[in-house]
Amino acid sequence: MEFSKTEVKYILIAALIAAFVFSFNEWGVERFSAAIGAKNLLIAFVFCSIIYFVHSVAQKFMADYYEYSIEFTLIDMKKKIKPGKVTTLPIGPIITLLLIFISAGKFIFLILNSYEHIHKKEFRIGRQWINLKEFEEAQIALAGPLSQIFLLIVFKLLLPISVIFNKAMFMTSVIAIYHMLPLPKVDGSKIFFGSRTLYVTGLVLTVSFVILIFHMSIIQTIILALLFSLVLGIIYLYKKNL
Repeated sequence: MEFSKTEVKYILIAALIAAFVFSFNEWGVERFSAAIGAKNLLIAFVFCSIIYFVHSVAQKFMADYYEYSIEFTLIDMKKKIKPGKVTTLPIGPIITLLLIFISAGKFIFLILNSYEHIHKKEFRIGRQWINLKEFEEAQIALAGPLSQIFLLIVFKLLLPISVIFNKAMFMTSVIAIYHMLPLPKVDGSKIFFGSRTLYVTGLVLTVSFVILIFHMSIIQTIILALLFSLVLGIIYLYKKNL
């Protein structure tokens, strides 16, 4: 598993935009302060860099398991402007920044990253299917949001050291929820169309974990979140097969 220079650039761009969004209203209390704002932006950037890097690592590990390769990318839209020429518009970052400015920082919307497949002939040699199955795609996508659950546990453990990790938990929670939305190119859509049962289970697990981790111990949160996701996943599967 390795990261290309382009991937590193995209991870840093996603982290910077997310950090800007999270620190939008933290540039002074009563009046504008560049020093306070820069400090909050830097703190948010460090945490967001960790979140997006771990997110990509988790998905790459899962892709490697299926002998496939993926690459971290920003959510974009390709448009053909003339024969033989295509332009790429980073629609995810643009919408994210527009909404934070329009709402004056009151509405956080983070749809920034996705991943693309790298097709190589030597991948999946000996397997019955050369291309990824939908369920395999869903598992790769779900690995990203699950990595945020892992980070929530880590930040919760570090919370006694500094209250700054409470902010890290908030940012991780927001990013995790947005990754589960079934929007085009977002992880949630790949899970949703790959396996509805896995999507329901993963969504319940993510949402319940995010809610409970701020009010309960780590062990209680893990047990209850797993219980909720398992029960609702079984109920969905049962009704689906009726």
